[in-house]
Amino acid sequence: MIKNIIFDIGGVLLEYNPKTYLDKLNIEESKRKELNDIIFHSQKWKDCLNGFINNDQLIKYLKRENSKYKNEIEQILSKDNLKYMLPPKQEMIEYYKSLKQRGYKIYLCSNITECTYSYIKDNFEIILIADGGVFSCFENISKPNIEIYQKLIKKYQINVNESIFIDDTNKNIISANEIGFKTVLFNNIEQIKDIENFIGVNKNE
Repeated sequence: MIKNIIFDIGGVLLEYNPKTYLDKLNIEESKRKELNDIIFHSQKWKDCLNGFINNDQLIKYLKRENSKYKNEIEQILSKDNLKYMLPPKQEMIEYYKSLKQRGYKIYLCSNITECTYSYIKDNFEIILIADGGVFSCFENISKPNIEIYQKLIKKYQINVNESIFIDDTNKNIISANEIGFKTVLFNNIEQIKDIENFIGVNKNE
């Protein structure tokens, strides 16, 4: 029987696509690929996700190492622009709330910077209504490392056999499967039906 439903945030409950985000900020098209690599594929970005440096330190480092893009880096990593990076998937958020109302335990497991965590907590109910969660910036480790799932399981005494994990990234789904979670690789809103079917199939186990 499914009792626990664990959600990723970016890509599932909120939009998260760095390439689309750069488009929204009107970054020159010729610069977008390089800036995407410089920022979101850098070791310092991973360090920020894992809580080893903060957003201001990330900006300072990247500007120093990529001086020709100082203004763009400042713009892309500005806290004021998070609303463009992470618009809500409103239908998924409503479904998330409905699962809570129906009596399921709702948890979060997300690779997220502390800056982004604060923004989400201040602007959405996602974190506040959850029964718990683990976040890379506080745990100092990120998905797909199975240790972050182990931390979630231990912290909330979760039975993996009674749990579904929902994420939009295949490598995270693979590692969650390895630890025993039932999983849904999330691609679009139509998969609410898949989640419901999954819950129904396992209702009487």
